[in-house]
Parts: sequence; C-alpha cells; structure tokens
Amino acid sequence: MNIIDQLGEIDKIIKKNEAIARKLKAELIARGVGKYEGSQYWVEVQHYDRATINPVLVREMCDPEIVSAVTQVKAVDAVVVKPL
Repeated sequence: MNIIDQLGEIDKIIKKNEAIARKLKAELIARGVGKYEGSQYWVEVQHYDRATINPVLVREMCDPEIVSAVTQVKAVDAVVVKPL
C-alpha cells in the first residue's frame, strides 16, 4: 500500500473514532458535572465559561489599521485527505 492510501486509511479510522468519541462525550455531559470511573479510566465532566473574540465583530467595529496591526499572518502547510 502506498503512502497516500496508508494516510487515507488512517484518516478514515481517526474520523470514525472521533465521531464515536463525540457521542460518548455527549452522553457523559448529559450526566452532568462530576467525576466518573470505569474499570481502567476515569473522566471528569467540567463546565466553565470561555471568553472568545469574534473576528467578524472586530472587523465591523474597529478601524482597518487596528485590525491590520493586531492580525498575525502565518504560513501553513496542510495535507487534505479525500477519497477517490
């Protein structure tokens, strides 16, 4: 199997496992905040507020020079996996 197909298979497994993890986490969140134990692991369900800055509102409310002054541009390398 070539490197591209190997990556594709791994990507497919990861996506499947991430979907399963999201469902399990949703079930635990539905139980509420607290610690829960299994036979090999324990989990803690937490609830807290997270502050975020909305970039759309910043662009609407701030002068373009300010937005430009606080914007960092980084070069990014990415690998996108798609089935044929």
